[in-house]
Amino acid sequence: MISRLQKLVFLLLLSPGLALAANAEAGKAVYGTCVACHGANAEGNSALLAPGLAGQSESYLVRQLWDFKNGRRGADPDDTAGAQMRPMAMALPDGEAIANVAAYLASLPANVPVATVDGDAENGQKQFTNKCGACHGGQGWGNEALYTPRLTVVGDSYLVRQVKHFQTGVRGAHEDAKFGKQMKAMSILVTDQELNDIAAFLNEQSREQ
Repeated sequence: MISRLQKLVFLLLLSPGLALAANAEAGKAVYGTCVACHGANAEGNSALLAPGLAGQSESYLVRQLWDFKNGRRGADPDDTAGAQMRPMAMALPDGEAIANVAAYLASLPANVPVATVDGDAENGQKQFTNKCGACHGGQGWGNEALYTPRLTVVGDSYLVRQVKHFQTGVRGAHEDAKFGKQMKAMSILVTDQELNDIAAFLNEQSREQ
């Protein structure tokens, strides 16, 4: 398991100006501007295309906020939700604010999203194990050592949409999107039905986290 020190060093290298020590309590105040879309408890809102954030990987949240802020994500004209998120990330003044809000969200109890996608969870487990588990963990809870997100908290509709965005190049196409390019390469191996099955499997795992 990656140590806390290793994770903080990674975050520091990834994001120039990022404070070494994050303050979750300060992050709670910052999160106040996010409640309208992501919910009071960071549970997400599928109607607003907003993923659940509670219990998400701290390092992943930091990286995504920097990607939005720096234009590595959300700049594609077909990424409607990403375009809405970009100005919110850009409003965060510095790396300290980003680190603080990420620490706050990571400290919250993991969200259990409402299932909205129909699929075969048994087949989804097979597909996930073969195509996703090496990076995202056998239960989809993410892997801090590989800086991969927790998939069981985001919501199935968000998950399906993001995989399709990777497939079509809406996400992960930026020249500096190192991790996005890796995900794009994997996303094209999944059919629409397999994706729904994977989402159904992750819905089951969310109730066990």
